[in-house]
Formats: sequence, structure tokens, C-alpha cells
Amino acid sequence: MPRFRQMQFSKDWEKLNDRFFATIRVHRGELKYSPDEKVEVISPKKKFIAHVLLQRDWKLGDVPMGFLLYDLEGKKGESRQDLINKLGKLYKFSEQPRESDTVTIYFLERV
Repeated sequence: MPRFRQMQFSKDWEKLNDRFFATIRVHRGELKYSPDEKVEVISPKKKFIAHVLLQRDWKLGDVPMGFLLYDLEGKKGESRQDLINKLGKLYKFSEQPRESDTVTIYFLERV
């Protein structure tokens, strides 16, 4: 089996059960994944290959609230700041995302 770069997930998000899913990534120096690249998705209990269909850079402050709710499995009543704080928990303290940061949204298909 060919070796693919890994895309790590901190937990077994429900979206990882879907054929098509998306994720927000704050890149701090590491190489971005490219459209048409295959990656090995790894979460605590899941491991599978996915095809990167599309990548798009956004300012975190411009990411629609609906997408933040989807990506971070937001609950009714959570505010935009609550969701950004939840996203921040996935990164080291020194790498906490701010609304002015550029993030990359990847759309993937499970292979």
C-alpha cells in the first residue's frame, strides 16, 4: 500500500462517518494538503484513506457560522466565540487561532 501523508483528528468526530466531509485547519508552518492528494485520516478509533477534493483559504472571521457549527459539532446556543474557543482547544496555547488568522478548509471524500 502506498504511504500517504497523515491528517490527524483529535477525536472521532461524527463527520468522519460520512462519505464527504470537511475540516478547518490552522496551518502554522507545515505544508498544506493539495487538491487531488490522498491522505491517511487518523483519529483515536478510525483510520482510512481520503481524497482531498478541494482546499480553500479563508480568514477565520469570514467562515460562516453554519460551517463552524458543522465542523466543531456545535450545540444549539453556542456562540461564534464559543466555537472559536473550541477550535483553539485543538491547538497548542501558543498557536491559538484568532479571527484574523487565515485557515484552510479542506473538502474530502472517503475512499
